[in-house]
Amino acid sequence: MFKKFIIGLFFTTIIACTSSNTDDSNLVNNIDFVVGELKGENVREHMEVLASDEMLGREAGTENYDKAAQYLIQNFSDLGLKPLGNGGSFEQPIRFIESRLDTESTVMRIYNDDRAVDFIFKDDYIRSGGFGNVSEKITAPLVFVGYGIIAPEYNHDDYKGINVKDKILVVLSGAPPNFNTDQRAFYSSGRTKAEIAIAQGASGIISLRTPVDQKRRPWERYLPGVGSPGMRWLNQDNEPYNGYTQLQGSATISQAGAKKLFELSGHDLDQIFNHHAEGLNNSFDMGVTATLERSSNQREVLSSNIIGFIEGSDPILRSQYVIYTAHLDHIGIRTGKGNDHIHNGAYDNAAGIGSIIEIASSILSMDQPPRRSIIFAALTAEEKGLQGSSYFVKNPTVPIESLVANINIDMPYLGFPVADIHAFGAEHSSLYGAMEMATQYIGIQFTPDPLPEEVRFVRSDQFSFVKEGIPALALKAGTISSDPNIDGGKELDNFLKNHYHQPTDDLNLPFSNEGTERFARTGLLLGLIVANDEQKPTWNADDFFGDKFAPK
Repeated sequence: MFKKFIIGLFFTTIIACTSSNTDDSNLVNNIDFVVGELKGENVREHMEVLASDEMLGREAGTENYDKAAQYLIQNFSDLGLKPLGNGGSFEQPIRFIESRLDTESTVMRIYNDDRAVDFIFKDDYIRSGGFGNVSEKITAPLVFVGYGIIAPEYNHDDYKGINVKDKILVVLSGAPPNFNTDQRAFYSSGRTKAEIAIAQGASGIISLRTPVDQKRRPWERYLPGVGSPGMRWLNQDNEPYNGYTQLQGSATISQAGAKKLFELSGHDLDQIFNHHAEGLNNSFDMGVTATLERSSNQREVLSSNIIGFIEGSDPILRSQYVIYTAHLDHIGIRTGKGNDHIHNGAYDNAAGIGSIIEIASSILSMDQPPRRSIIFAALTAEEKGLQGSSYFVKNPTVPIESLVANINIDMPYLGFPVADIHAFGAEHSSLYGAMEMATQYIGIQFTPDPLPEEVRFVRSDQFSFVKEGIPALALKAGTISSDPNIDGGKELDNFLKNHYHQPTDDLNLPFSNEGTERFARTGLLLGLIVANDEQKPTWNADDFFGDKFAPK
């Protein structure tokens, strides 16, 4: 059934055969030819350039990122993609404010009527640079507000009955356990919590990680990034977009810091954790006051999205676009244990960039393009909080309503012959059906998100498109290995625990040509199915994200 459907889609564009007596077998051969053009070894070649030590980790706003961007521009040009940046170029330049915390300036003091406690930077708390005034000092009472969530669909309001205006909030990470995966993903987001806090008049947020999150990511994993610059793009009024400048008193505290805080306030932290783990809410004035100080080193920097496209063949549908995205940046150079401080980002996300380059190359091998146009965007500053994708959807180089679907590829781990694939977010729209067809045709298993508690759907660039009402998904390589001697789950777990955002995410990690081809060919076929379908993708009825963000 699915093969006939795919054949029908491809027949409308007549991939290689134009005679009226073309049969299904010829069309299957032509589909197989296009898919077979995508070679894992070519993806690896791009990784070897982008994840080399010479690129110094491709941090956005640096000349090292710019070198990677020039590599993309050259590849896009050589392939024959049409430029879709600004002024007839492949580049979409973005003005950013970059803010780096002066780590010697930061102070966090908590006190009550009897005593004061100075918190130790890095041991008890961490902060980042601010996007408002260069020097900031705030003194305000602390209020505990549970998860810091207002969710009408669950009749959940952590702010009910408590005044938080001009106060600093103490907020648990995550979301209540009774929230389903979709809502948990949305409401767990730091951006969502910041927006709610600002709407309630708060002046800061102290984030407290739950035991679940502490176990998932130990405190020590945060420390190498302390002092690294944050970035926010500047709007036409020269203001940092989502800079949350109202929240001057913001920090994240460690388990040790949390114990100090709650002991001083006279509350049992373990009891609070247990209470909220049961889905209950309980907000209260903590009876303590905090003083937070910091200075930030700020400057304006430029970094660009790199964007090209293939024009569609259908005179009507060519004005609609499927957009492939992958972030080009990584986290650059950070000090830590050992002598290697270059964070090469081989799988995060040189592998994703290599995949979209080769997907574009395969599509350009077709005798005729797909019906819809297809955009390929290498995005900047994803590691700074989805900045490049956020800028693109707010400043699109095509009409925003013409974007029908986003396929995002971010950090596929391809170190073993992966035999299954995840598609975060596919279940929210008709993209799920297209994904089923693509995986069945390629012969790779389509499995659901094995770690829904990680709320990964909101943590990469596809979420910027979702917030504009555009159906989107993120493709990830799975955990099943076609080699019975390799435990794919253990391999992926090892990568996430020991190599993710570490200098060891480099070219010394294993690479599977076979797994890469299964993964990237599925992404290729998915895009072709969507681009050739008469109907554009739609949100599912009563879907949480569709109802919240799709144009009414």
